Amino acid sequence: MVGISIIFLSFPFSAIIVQGLGQVSYFGTLQVIAIFLVIGIAADDIFVFIDAWKQSEQIGQEIIQGDKKKRMAYAFRRGVRAMTVTSSTTAVAFFANAFSPIMPIRAFGIFTGVLIPINFFLVVMIMPPAVIYYESVVKKKYTRMGGCCPGKGKCCCCPAKQDAESTEVENVAEGKENSKVEVFFDTTWNENVKKFRYVIVIFSLIWAVVTFT
Repeated sequence: MVGISIIFLSFPFSAIIVQGLGQVSYFGTLQVIAIFLVIGIAADDIFVFIDAWKQSEQIGQEIIQGDKKKRMAYAFRRGVRAMTVTSSTTAVAFFANAFSPIMPIRAFGIFTGVLIPINFFLVVMIMPPAVIYYESVVKKKYTRMGGCCPGKGKCCCCPAKQDAESTEVENVAEGKENSKVEVFFDTTWNENVKKFRYVIVIFSLIWAVVTFT
């Protein structure tokens, strides 16, 4: 419900900036289609943040010690970094359409380019308190009721969920090895990107200049 609210709140804020401040009054079918784009991007941002929050429960227990403030600090740093990179690159890609000679595409690029950062800021501002509220109120309430189905006590989904969570915790505790794909992106890929970062930036700039000329 929080995620859906974030998605729908992104549109009025974007409209105020684009039409009110940017004086781009055109609003066509392409802008309506943008809702499908922001659904995927918002879902990805929320997944990244929730995944970082879950990881904070298992990583550095001797330091975090179940403190929600420390867990949120870890999750925020880890999640926001990834979300910043993906949202900024996606927004820049849409803003590139502002150079299009076709007016509907130009207006779509500007609107969507503003929509992505607005969605990012809403996720960053709304998801942390929502997660804390869930952990402090909703989760405790369901635990006191004896299960994950409100009003029905224990239900069939709880044992499977608990088994999956316990298996995940055991794998972390046992130090289960990552797959070859995970190892490749965690070591070889990251090292090469860092090593040749200046070459990649220069090549990207040259490619952008050639494309626009």
